[in-house]
Amino acid sequence: MIGTGVAVTVGAMLLMLILGGLALLYAGLRARADASKTVEANVQLQTILDGSPAIVTVIRSGGRIEMTRRMADWLGLDAPPGSIAELAAGGTGLSADDAARLIADITAAQRSGRAFVRSVRLQGSTRAITFRGGRAPGEMGAMGAVLLWAFDATDSEAEIARLGAETARLGQAYESLTGLIEAAPMPMWYRATDLRLAMVNTAYVDAVEGRDAADVVARGLELVEGSGRGGPLAGAAV
Repeated sequence: MIGTGVAVTVGAMLLMLILGGLALLYAGLRARADASKTVEANVQLQTILDGSPAIVTVIRSGGRIEMTRRMADWLGLDAPPGSIAELAAGGTGLSADDAARLIADITAAQRSGRAFVRSVRLQGSTRAITFRGGRAPGEMGAMGAVLLWAFDATDSEAEIARLGAETARLGQAYESLTGLIEAAPMPMWYRATDLRLAMVNTAYVDAVEGRDAADVVARGLELVEGSGRGGPLAGAAV
């Protein structure tokens, strides 16, 4: 009887060990599957970030910076800096003034949570970058972290410069044209799309005995009032 009891006890212990082993094996396989899914999700997220037109940099409290190699390349730096103080590296990266302004923006975001936008042009390069920053969400933000998103604004800045130059050129052409019209000895005028007077010269003002060009346009004083076809506006529409 004693031998049988011992055998039963040993068998029960072995069964418990086997069941415990199976439970541990199941837990291990499940943890491995979860870890595999997490790794896959991280890889997908990193792929999306690598292909994104914007690059994110994390600024920790104390100025410690977590920057990708891609962002360092954008800034023309040999390696990702360890702190925001290293963003201005001699003749590359940000200028000392731009770096100081960006650091002030980051400090304000850490203290008050105020978001900011800062546009900079890199030293020795035509590249322009727009930074958008703000306190990180959740626990990261509570620890003083700031997310700094960078956008390559080179093409946008070039287009803005081109449009500015084109606007200036058209403005000069308009000034030249209005000067020519104003200097004409005979009455001259221009009508808008609704055929009402939009611009008149001094000779026109004198001819209709107006106070000035603005007065003539506002009152719609026509050089020749009335006609058999419905007046100057009707004639202009023909």
